[in-house]
Amino acid sequence: MKKNCKLSIAILFGLCFTVLPLNATFFPYLMYEKQLPNQMRIVVIPIRDAHTVSFATLIRTGSRDETDKGYTGYAHLLEHMMFRGSENYSTEDRVNILYRYGGDSNAYTSMDYTCYTVSCDPAGWEDVLALEADRLMRLSLKKEDFKAETGAVIGEFNISEKYPNNRMDNALQACMFQGHTYEHSVIGYREDVMNMPDEFEYIRDFYKKEYRPDKTIMFIAGKIDRPGDVLSKAGDLFSGWAYESAPLPSVRASLTPVSCQDTLYDASIPAPRVKIAWKIPGYSQDRLAHIAARILAEHYFSDNSPLMIKLRDEKKWISSGSYSVPFTVDPYWISLDLVLTEEGVGAAVGDYILGIFQDSRYTLKAGELESLKKRQFYRTHMQLSSPASILGVLTGYAHIKGDPQEINHYFLALERLEILDVRQFKENYLTRRNQSELWMFAR
Repeated sequence: MKKNCKLSIAILFGLCFTVLPLNATFFPYLMYEKQLPNQMRIVVIPIRDAHTVSFATLIRTGSRDETDKGYTGYAHLLEHMMFRGSENYSTEDRVNILYRYGGDSNAYTSMDYTCYTVSCDPAGWEDVLALEADRLMRLSLKKEDFKAETGAVIGEFNISEKYPNNRMDNALQACMFQGHTYEHSVIGYREDVMNMPDEFEYIRDFYKKEYRPDKTIMFIAGKIDRPGDVLSKAGDLFSGWAYESAPLPSVRASLTPVSCQDTLYDASIPAPRVKIAWKIPGYSQDRLAHIAARILAEHYFSDNSPLMIKLRDEKKWISSGSYSVPFTVDPYWISLDLVLTEEGVGAAVGDYILGIFQDSRYTLKAGELESLKKRQFYRTHMQLSSPASILGVLTGYAHIKGDPQEINHYFLALERLEILDVRQFKENYLTRRNQSELWMFAR
């Protein structure tokens, strides 16, 4: 294996940029990176056998950044507006250019970031790059478009409220993360969403404040013969992107243990359910602890773990279950979602799980830790199957600290994780005083 390195190349394709193989502990492709004077980062990844070129533009703005009271959901609303044309390309122009190159364009907003994706024929990379640059720097915010998109978001919100899982997530977030912007969903609070049609000026201010080059990384991967040409073109297009370097609002993160208990009722649910969650460090506070959380969640909550087999097949308290450990900047949760059987309705499921945590027969062993490490490595490696999926993986790591190489830092830390780190995490966070439960019944 090659040693980690960072090689600056001054004469390659007539352009000065950086090749970062880090060779990584993990990522198997070369990254050609350029950081512009305005702090925007552009990363080009040639993939020899690819047949397409994919773009993923990462804006490190999500619902976490919605710090103004009464204005939640605007990161998501702005994502909608980004498809409504820019100064030099109308909505129709965009559709026609993408159609010409077989392009597929999409986007998504999370708590911590927004990402815009495009895949197209390699022959269209310059035209698509120009499209993306124009909407990032010169979005055309028109009142008629704003009215249409706020209507669409209101419709989306009304649909989201019908899903029991969303209602449970929203209720538990509001309790577990009170005082932090994670306490509301990405789509926002109902009152704020319903008021959106009257807040055209606010979306203009939000775009100006949050969409700035120092919060942006553009990844371009696929059939690219001359990465220097792509970097040079992107550098030219984005060199004029200026911004006011005013400090962004800070968000106070708290790791104070919390134990929320509540019950909801929904006549539409086919079976009762419970959501159990533990507050844990975000990746940016404690990388190693966050990785330990992911390891322990899989150990205890994967479908064929001893705990899940006992709950489902022996106790017959549940019919199914799933778990989640979102990759977040600030403290969030390990959550376990269980669909209950009739036998499970009156059972002390949360207490039983705590008992399993304390039972030495089910404590993670060193050999099991190594197997789980390898499973994470190979499972993630299998996701690197196309330019689009490669960029999906990279942005999932890079959004935390704005570092395109974060995927390599993650797997290097995973490799160094020891059994004592995992056991310490369990003692600190998988405790009764840090366990929340939300039940839902049909009445």
